[in-house]
Amino acid sequence: METVLERTAPEPETEEMEEILLTHLKIQENHSYELLTHQPGFARVRLLTRHVETIDESSYLYEPALFSCANFCAVVAVNEKENHIISAKVDFLNPVKSDDDEIIFEATATTNSSGKKQIDVIGTVKGIVVLESSFVSLKLDKKSLLKESSKKAKTE
Repeated sequence: METVLERTAPEPETEEMEEILLTHLKIQENHSYELLTHQPGFARVRLLTRHVETIDESSYLYEPALFSCANFCAVVAVNEKENHIISAKVDFLNPVKSDDDEIIFEATATTNSSGKKQIDVIGTVKGIVVLESSFVSLKLDKKSLLKESSKKAKTE
C-alpha cells in the first residue's frame, strides 16, 4: 500500500534559505540539492533526479544518492555546527526513476533526554512515499573520540 503525503507549506526563495545554514555549507555545491524550507527542527529539500546517478539503462536511481539527500535534510533540520549523524536507519519503499523529476525530503528533529537529536525524514515523489529514515545526531565537543584516539596513537 502506498502512502501519499501532501506538501504542507509554501516554499520560500532558496537563496534566503541558504543564508541561514550553519552546517554542511559546501554540500549543495557538490550535489543537486535545493533547500526549500528551513525552520528550527524542520527542513524540506528537493533532489532533482535528472542529476542523480542511475544504476543502468532502466533509469532507476542509485539508492545511496537518496540516502545522501535524506542525510543532508536531517542535518539541516538540526542546523547546528559540529552536530554529526551517529546513527541511521533507512527504508527504501519504492524505486525511483530519473524521469520522476524530483524527490522532496522533509525532516523533523526532536531532542531526547540525553541531548541527542532524533530526526525522521520522509522522501516523496509526486506525493508517494519512497523513503523513510531515522537519524540520530550528536553535537561533538572539542574532545571528540576521533581527536582523542589520534592523540593516544601518537603517544604510543
